[in-house]
Amino acid sequence: MPRLVTAVVVGAIALASLAALVWPSLPMNQSAAGPTQVGVIRRQVEGPNMAGRVGALAPDFEWNAPDGSTRTLASLRGKVVVMNFWATWCKPCRTEMPLLNSVARGSDAVFLAVDLQEDGAKARSFFDQLALDRLDPILDLDGQTTRRYGVLTGLPQTFFIDAQGVIQHIERGELTDATLIREAIAKAR
Repeated sequence: MPRLVTAVVVGAIALASLAALVWPSLPMNQSAAGPTQVGVIRRQVEGPNMAGRVGALAPDFEWNAPDGSTRTLASLRGKVVVMNFWATWCKPCRTEMPLLNSVARGSDAVFLAVDLQEDGAKARSFFDQLALDRLDPILDLDGQTTRRYGVLTGLPQTFFIDAQGVIQHIERGELTDATLIREAIAKAR
C-alpha cells in the first residue's frame, strides 16, 4: 500500500509539473494580438538634420513593440510612414482614428499612432472600443517624441514621411477626408 500511495503522489506531481509547463501555451491563455497591444517609446535617436518640419529628416526614436522586438523609425525606411499624434481625451482624435484605420486597410504605408503621455490600458481600451486594427499604437510616456516633432499646440497632428525618412507633409488638426489622406501619402511616395 505505501508503494501505491508513493506512486500516486509522484504521478500527481509529474502531472502538475507538465500542466504548469503547457498551460501558458494554450490558445485560451495567449494575449490577444493587434489592437489590444501597444508599443512604448524607450529612447530618442539623435542624428543630423532631424526636425519636425516639411523637408527635414523625421526625428528618430526607438520603441519596444508588442511582440517584444525593438524597432526604430529609421528601420521603416523604404516604406511611407503616416505618423499620427493623438490622445484618448482628444475629441477630434476619436473621430479621425477610424478614418485613418480605413485608409490604412487599403494602403501599403505604415501607420503609427503616437499616444501622448497616457498609460497602455487607456490606449488599448480606446483602440478596442473603436476596432482600430490597422494602426500601430505607440506610447510616448514622457512626451519627448511629441516635443521633438513640434506638436505643442494641439492634437491631433499627422506627419507623412517618405521612404527616405523625410517629412513631406503635415496635417494639423482633425483629418476628415480620406482623399486628403491618400493625397498626402502620394506626396510622400
